[in-house]
Amino acid sequence: MMRPALVLATLSALVLTQPVRAERLSWKFTPDGWRPDEWTFVKSPRMDHFGKWVQKEDHIQNEVPSDVSPEELQGKRSPDTYTSMVFAKPFAGDLHIAVNLAFAYRMAPLIVLAPELGRDAAGHPEYREHFEICVYNEGVNIWHHAFANGKPSYKKAAYARFPLAPNTRYLLEVELRDKLMSVKIDGHAFGYTDASLPTKFYIGITGCEGLNAFYDMAVTQPALRTPRP
Repeated sequence: MMRPALVLATLSALVLTQPVRAERLSWKFTPDGWRPDEWTFVKSPRMDHFGKWVQKEDHIQNEVPSDVSPEELQGKRSPDTYTSMVFAKPFAGDLHIAVNLAFAYRMAPLIVLAPELGRDAAGHPEYREHFEICVYNEGVNIWHHAFANGKPSYKKAAYARFPLAPNTRYLLEVELRDKLMSVKIDGHAFGYTDASLPTKFYIGITGCEGLNAFYDMAVTQPALRTPRP
């Protein structure tokens, strides 16, 4: 039996280049549905692990240790589950993000927004300030990560509580309009305003704290098609 392919995206330039201004970009995370060289893998400043995707027939999933219980993946082995990538070109302005995803146990696939990227001591792309829209079995958390004086920190910026089931495919939708973020999943919706939301940012996905699957992703910029009310 062939082993699933491990996919490592290209290490692209880390400075904000000209933002993408396309009405819609979309990717299917099948073997032929996306190009890894259009993406940049990024590690967390809170851990040393630099994860990869495992390519499956109809999705990608984060690489996790074998022969480890789901509880351990969310406990002492959690740092070894983190795989994250962003599209190599930044976006700007109002937009809508949609990702079909699933989690195997309790958590925690997410959409990530990062106004800039840095590098760790080994030269790997590494997050600085960024936002995570995180799905788990009890709903959605929005985390705001900061980076100051070489040290990362984070806080819960918003959340909504409702049950979500493992091994179930969900469509997570995130809309940004100025400083308002709106989130939809499984018939639930909530939003919040945050003055620190960036106007230019990289967009990507992260699998962590368990086995996560990502089936497809689309980014739409409604402001290019219809004027804001």
